[in-house]
Order: sequence, then C-alpha cells, then structure tokens
Amino acid sequence: MRFKILLLLILFVSKVQSQTSKSEKIDSLINSSITLKNFPGAQLFVKFKDSIIINKSYGFHTYDSIIKVKQKHVYDLASLTKVLASTFSIMKLYDEDKLQLEDKVSDYFPELKRSNKKNTTIFQSLSHTSGWIPYISHQNFIKNRNGNLKKSIVRTKIDKRFSIKMNNNLFLKNTYSKKLFKRIKKSKLNRIDSYDYSGLFFFYVPNLIYKMTGYTFENYFKNTFINKKEITLTFNPTKIFSKDKIVPSEYDSIFRKGLIHGFVHDEAASFMGGVSGNAGLFGNAEGVGSLLSFLESNSTMFKQSTIQKFTSYAFENSQIRRGLGFDKPYSNNDYGEYPNKNLSKTSFGHTGFTGTMFWVDPEKKLTIVLLTNRVYPSRKNESFYTNNVRSKLIDLLIKI
Repeated sequence: MRFKILLLLILFVSKVQSQTSKSEKIDSLINSSITLKNFPGAQLFVKFKDSIIINKSYGFHTYDSIIKVKQKHVYDLASLTKVLASTFSIMKLYDEDKLQLEDKVSDYFPELKRSNKKNTTIFQSLSHTSGWIPYISHQNFIKNRNGNLKKSIVRTKIDKRFSIKMNNNLFLKNTYSKKLFKRIKKSKLNRIDSYDYSGLFFFYVPNLIYKMTGYTFENYFKNTFINKKEITLTFNPTKIFSKDKIVPSEYDSIFRKGLIHGFVHDEAASFMGGVSGNAGLFGNAEGVGSLLSFLESNSTMFKQSTIQKFTSYAFENSQIRRGLGFDKPYSNNDYGEYPNKNLSKTSFGHTGFTGTMFWVDPEKKLTIVLLTNRVYPSRKNESFYTNNVRSKLIDLLIKI
C-alpha cells in the first residue's frame, strides 16, 4: 500500500515538474520575443480540455516600459474581426435558416447586380474564392497631389457633415463610405473559385446584418454573443476603456500622422467609424477564448452541423486552405506547414495583421489565443514572422 502511495506521489511530482518546465519554456519564448523586439508585450490564453491552463500577460504596451500589460487590457484584434464578429454573425443567421450559403451577395445588395460581382455567393465570399481583389487602399484617395489631405473629405474639427472620427484630430465626411463601396463595386474580378484572400466582402457584412435583423452590426453582435457571457470584446474601445487599458498599435505615417491608440489600426475600417466587418474589434485574450467556447461540442449557441460546416475545409482534397470564414492548416512545398505541422486537420483559426492569432484544435481539445501589437512602432518590423513566434508557441503547447 505504501509503495502504491509513493508511486502515485512520484508520478504527481513528475507531472508538476513537467508542467512547470513547459510553463518556463513558454515564458522564455514570449520574453525572448519581447527582448528581440518582435513585440513590446503580449497576452496568452490557453485552454486544454475543460480547463484554462494559461491566462497570462507579458511585457509592456510599448518599448518605453511604462504601462505593463494586464489581463483586462485590450488589443486591436485586426482581421480576427472577420471571424469573431462577421463570421459568427453569419453563422448564427445560417443556423437559424435565415440565410443560405448559396445566396448571392447581390440578392441583399441590388447595386451589385449591375457589376462583375452579380453572381458572387456567400459561400465564395467566406471561402475567399469569389475572385474579389484582396484589398483597396482607400486612404490613398483622400490626398491631393502634394500629399495633403483633401479638405472636401477630411476636416480637423467635427461638425454635422464631418463627424466620422478617425482619431482625435481627423473627421471624415459622413457620406464618404458611399465612395468606398463604389470602388469595391467597380474593382476588377480575378479568377473565380481560385483561392485569393480578400477582405472586401466583409465591408458589406454590417449592412447585411442590419438588413436581415433590424439591428446594427455592433448591437447584433453584442446582444447575440457578448452579453451572453459578459465577454471583453468591443468596437471603439474608448467608449468604455480609459486609454491606459488600451494597447496602442502603430505610428501611422500615411494620413493620421500619429500613434494609433484607441482607434482601429486598419485604415479602411477607420473610414467606417471603427465598426467594420473586416476589422475594428478590440479585446483581451480571455475574451477571445471565451467567445470561442461557443464553438465547443457542448455549446448551445450553434448546431453542431453548423460548426462542422464552417470550420471544415470548404473544399476537400484541395490546396485551398480555408473553411468558411475560418483559416485551416495546410502543407505547401514552398512554405512548409501552416501554422504548425502538429495541429490536426480538424483545427481552425485566424490571424490578424497587428500580431494576433487564435487557433482551436477540437481533436486535441486545445484552444490558443495570442495577442500582440507587433506593428508597434511600425509594420515594417517583420521579426515576428521571421522568428516564427506563433509556430514555436504551438510547438510548446501541443505537447501538453
């Protein structure tokens, strides 16, 4: 009997030591990444099976080491918005049989019927096989030839006609978004049913949600998902957070001419007042992790068939690495395994330009959320990618 107790004690101590060693390696990876200036700070949330095993913050908001990152502080989630707000909302409408994936986008936006995008479906848009070009740099259209901002479009003081706040000193003309959608409508069409990541459809999602539900995109997302668990995710974070709780992103040298702090980093999303389907969501790692729990097998938010439909490969036995809204792992002779060779094919996730990521592996019962502001002080710093921080982190966590 004593031998059995001793053996159990040894096994327990060994397991604790092993977990401690892994925790130390994870801390070492994040802290060394900060030292190498891959990013000034980070949040990491990890859930294994039914337990949150890591919910931790590292470093500072900026390299001057003034404000420490804390769990409740919020990051610009960038393109995670495309999944957490846009795809989740579309999933819910699909789940309730209010929307079909074969529906044409032009069924909801008749102006597209008179364009080369008249036959684009919701399925093609979410799987990035619509042929729509990846992005339009709308910020380049609001400048004069001398590089100054056009006063007919942007003002430095708010008034009734210029009330879309892009930062504390720049206000966009209220009707300017119409030009943004005209550019999307007139943009060329690449090869249909071939993979080409595009964010343009997601600009239509807020209006799609409003047309179908009568709620603004922001309110629908909040009422349907956020309020269910009091999750820390929001658009336009300065409405509810003081700036010392919002992690800044980048010094914008293009048109805002200053540090982007409390406002969406993505230029085009700033033209939408910070509430867009492609970017604009802010949150902490724990909040993202909590929202992702709606995709677990015991969740009542979605039918399991809906979760399976959206998080599976949109095209089986294909090089197209997308689900519907979600990214999927893939192998490529030129680029290797993405995002990590140890993840199962059932896994899914997404990344964001500001240095954010979530990845869920149902087979391994693992959820990973990593938030950073790797674009601080400039997007030109790509050491975050060259040092392969995300894959190294997954390597450590996958062995739990």
